[in-house]
Amino acid sequence: MKDYHEIKISVPKPVGISCLPDYIYFQISNKFTDKQEQRIKDGITSVLAVWKKHHDEKWNGGTNTGTSKLALCIKPYATKNLKSKWNKSSFPNNSIAATNLVMNRFTQLIRDNGFGKSPPAIIDLRSSTTIYAPVGKTKRRVPLSLQINPKQLDSAALTDLNLTGSIFHAWLHRAGWRDPKTTSYFISECPMCIMRNLKPKNPDVRDSSYYKFFD
Repeated sequence: MKDYHEIKISVPKPVGISCLPDYIYFQISNKFTDKQEQRIKDGITSVLAVWKKHHDEKWNGGTNTGTSKLALCIKPYATKNLKSKWNKSSFPNNSIAATNLVMNRFTQLIRDNGFGKSPPAIIDLRSSTTIYAPVGKTKRRVPLSLQINPKQLDSAALTDLNLTGSIFHAWLHRAGWRDPKTTSYFISECPMCIMRNLKPKNPDVRDSSYYKFFD
């Protein structure tokens, strides 16, 4: 892959989660500028920090019965499409269970990437939207590949929180969650909570101002 080079992102170690790689790896296009590449690295690092914080709070001092602040933020808003495409049987119809499932899926995707069990994760350029990733075709060994619009990376409108939420949304697709990306749907409400820094919704700010950054 002569037009790409490898980057690696350090994997934090949440409490209660074992058998984790030290890094996850990506083949990133050489067409991104150094500044754009750094933003991508920072965004992925921030998503991993969200994942770690969820597990730390859920672990709750060793009980594994806690509820993360992210799950509590999502609870009042997410009521639709809580299941991934892989949940064929009955599933608890609540967003807290969905959040726990997402983070467990992310754990598996991280392991598969870091231990070389999934195909290489490619980060490529995209001319439209912000960050795109299709829904994963399998339950495991799904590459954490992304397509990213470099113009959006250079835009002041794509704040660090918006970038984190956009990558999180894309990885929800890789983990098996489908659109639509509209209000009340889990795949929107979960990353929007991240973009609001886990704060309640402001009635003066439209949800569309956040999910315009989703693919």
